[in-house]
Amino acid sequence: MDGVRYFLACTTILVGIPLAQAQDAGAQRFDACMNAAGGVSSEMLNCGKQEIDQWDTRLNAAYRTLSEHARADEKTKLRNEQRAWLKHHLQETHRLAADPNNGSVAFLDSQAFELGDIKNRTLELERRVKISP
Repeated sequence: MDGVRYFLACTTILVGIPLAQAQDAGAQRFDACMNAAGGVSSEMLNCGKQEIDQWDTRLNAAYRTLSEHARADEKTKLRNEQRAWLKHHLQETHRLAADPNNGSVAFLDSQAFELGDIKNRTLELERRVKISP
């Protein structure tokens, strides 16, 4: 299995994101980058980093919007929830990257989790922004 397919398969399996759902402009840009990487791990990791940075910007904007419009008790709950998510996110990302059984693929596994997890969290926060008063 070539590197691009392996990376995308890991993303789908690890975080349960159907590839069909991911066909927005960002996903198309990511796919093009991964295809251009030609299976070279370092280039694939660069593609992932760029995509993670895009989602991180959106996540921060959604979090900031929710926080700015929340009452004090809601703001505390949101902050605690975000801290718990971030703790798990970082622990799992680091655990996967350090897996001694995966060799150099460990970094791709780690990044696949990181991308899927940050995307899911971002979409959840953005959904909440849309339904908040």
